[in-house]
Amino acid sequence: MEYSIGLLVLVFVIAALIIGAVTMVLAKKVKLPYTIALLIIGLGLGGIERTGFFEENMLIISDTINLLSHIDPHLILFVFLPTLIFESAFALEVHLFKRMFSQIATLAVPGLILSTVLTAVMVKFLFPWDWGWPLAFMFGALISATDPVAVVALLKEVSSRKRLETLIEGESLLNDGTAIVIFTLFYTMVLSATATSFSLPNVVGDFTFVVMLGLAIGVIFGYLAILFISKVFNNPLVEISLSIGVAYLVFFIAEHTFHVSGVVALVAMALMFASIGRTKISPEVEGFLRHFWEMMAHIANTLIFLLVGVLIATRIKLDEPDYWITLGILYVGITIIRAISVTTFIPVLKRIGTGFTKEKAIVLVWGGLRGAVSLALALTVAHSDAIPKEIGDQILFLTAGIVVLTILINGLTMKKLLSVLGLDTLPPAKEATVQKAKASVYTEIQKYLPILKQSEFLQSVEWDKLSSIKQLNAHSKYVDEDNCKNISYEDLSVAFRRRLLESERKFYWSEFKKGSLSGEATNHLSKAIEQSLDENPTITSRATLEKLWHIPNYLHKLENIPLLHGIVLRLSFARLALGYEVARGFIDAQDEVLSHIDTIAPSQEEKEAVTKEVLSNKQMTFKYMANMNSAFPEVVCTMQAATANRLLLNRERTVIEKLLKNGILDRPEANKMIEDVETRMYELLKIPTKITPPDLDSLIKNNHITDGLKKESIEKLILLFEHKIYSDNEIILKQNDQGFGLIIIARGSVEVIDENKNIVEDVLGVGSVLGISSIISGVNDKTIKSSMPVDIVFIETNSLRRVMADDPALMKNIIKYMA
Repeated sequence: MEYSIGLLVLVFVIAALIIGAVTMVLAKKVKLPYTIALLIIGLGLGGIERTGFFEENMLIISDTINLLSHIDPHLILFVFLPTLIFESAFALEVHLFKRMFSQIATLAVPGLILSTVLTAVMVKFLFPWDWGWPLAFMFGALISATDPVAVVALLKEVSSRKRLETLIEGESLLNDGTAIVIFTLFYTMVLSATATSFSLPNVVGDFTFVVMLGLAIGVIFGYLAILFISKVFNNPLVEISLSIGVAYLVFFIAEHTFHVSGVVALVAMALMFASIGRTKISPEVEGFLRHFWEMMAHIANTLIFLLVGVLIATRIKLDEPDYWITLGILYVGITIIRAISVTTFIPVLKRIGTGFTKEKAIVLVWGGLRGAVSLALALTVAHSDAIPKEIGDQILFLTAGIVVLTILINGLTMKKLLSVLGLDTLPPAKEATVQKAKASVYTEIQKYLPILKQSEFLQSVEWDKLSSIKQLNAHSKYVDEDNCKNISYEDLSVAFRRRLLESERKFYWSEFKKGSLSGEATNHLSKAIEQSLDENPTITSRATLEKLWHIPNYLHKLENIPLLHGIVLRLSFARLALGYEVARGFIDAQDEVLSHIDTIAPSQEEKEAVTKEVLSNKQMTFKYMANMNSAFPEVVCTMQAATANRLLLNRERTVIEKLLKNGILDRPEANKMIEDVETRMYELLKIPTKITPPDLDSLIKNNHITDGLKKESIEKLILLFEHKIYSDNEIILKQNDQGFGLIIIARGSVEVIDENKNIVEDVLGVGSVLGISSIISGVNDKTIKSSMPVDIVFIETNSLRRVMADDPALMKNIIKYMA
């Protein structure tokens, strides 16, 4: 009986998912990495097929395996690679990736190029076949691409080494792109009639072009996708479907339409989703989106590792002795080459990024596994009619052999290597904070136990015999001497502060999901945390936030352009509103941090020091908020109203979902109610923050400067006066500088400073007039500095003089005011 291709594909997918589910359970019991177990199963299935067993007894399985063994290599690249690349890049911690990008790029571009060159030299002089240089370079590129999925999975399982994980995964992402680009360049040379001609400038130019255009395609499509998603509110079907469609579209357009790097394009787009897209994706969908892509990557890995195993077992020749000898030489050679490639750049790697150690170097060398990308490229060669079949078989055999050897030998021994290097556990200081947290858990359970024992339904329980009680008694004590010995005070302090900062960042994102913080405020607060986590983590002195609480200089410069003044004023008010929202979120986060200090503080001294720093943060922020409340009450009122609206709508939705969960509402009824709430949420997001400036008419009419002026003169002044906003501690006028006109304080207060003595001579508030001396003499006689956020109205000297010429009373008032 003959089966259709569609049915055989369906059989493979169904069987792979079932095998994957069973394997995942069994692999945990035998302590075998999941992907390695799948590869072994795939090799086993392919080996059984070679014996003819399936053909005689299970024809549908035999036909499925035969179909897989002749799969088009482009399907591996175009079906599986977009999912694996997007999920891997989307799951990266973007800030850490940016910090380590110089190291990642060094390993992925010059590092891979060096590996390609050395491999080509080895192929040319050590292989028993007479391969030309283009062919040697093509093979060097395809065999140098790393696929450390098993290593990264192991690292996540046995320890929490974010920097090492990011370095390994980031290098793999970028060197896949580099390898495919170099492979394509030399593959074209091999196929062309002018294969013997080689021009380094042309190769470099082509490489730069395909990478940069790929990057541009990823950025453009990423921006458009995020822009579209920002217009959708809490619609997981739309948002997730769009992310899938755009991921595959970007890869296809880059590779098929423009013939540039689809990997680079996809990495760029995924990083945009993980960074600026995080607050554009609906808060309710973001977690679901991540879990969905994790599931997609799991399915892709399940299918591809089984497929790779079957392909290798069914396609490679087993009866060629020189193939096996060459494979042994190649395995040892690429391991040495990988070591040379990493070692060559160690002096550079130590000076850039986040530092580099010999332990990291060893893991990078031994963890340079080869996988699906290398095999797919080798299959492309084997499937080409333009390349002799013998050469295609040689390349496929060697690539398949290296994939198997690196995954089985390097992958299976990686856990032991991590143990030898001391990388299979948390750093001692970090482990101490974990133990401290565990102790607090046990303490809470001990407090709960007496309440549990009083339950009338649990009176027959023999509490002393419960296994959980025995474990509780065994771990209920936290002894500083045992947990913190041999750990320096500095390391404990760094680990303690890092944990607190991580909890603070988590708090911001949870507040964003609740609707208490806007996306923009959450981004600013998270970036401040990321900067504090760099190198030595700091709790206090958040320079990023303090900078946000000041009007940027570029806005002051743009104010001098007449046509932009209104826009600048609105941007200044928006900046004040954002600053206040960030301050409120920061205050709430400091309270959250305070609640965790007791739990994980390594010592009383550290507890007191960090508590003091947190309280300093609160004091600084409360001062800023008090000044804002005093100077710009309408800004505070507007932001508080927006927050209250968001919280009420979120609460309304939560209550509806609870009623649905409890069966009080049916799904259709609840959906209608939730849709109504979310419509109002979306409308609230679309409404810009509008803050009305103070009444300029009243401010000018009631000022002593305008006493006795003609009505038309006052109206002319009102039209000529313009607003300008300053943050606290900004210089408004500087002594001996040329003045720019007459100033009236609309809100806030300023300090008059004698610059020579550097002391405050006076404090002026709302309605005070500044700059009179500059109108009379041409220069300022004092330095004026804002003591809190200040809103001023000003009129340029030339404009003021024109009004003086029409109305002499104005000049008299100015002289009188000056006296």
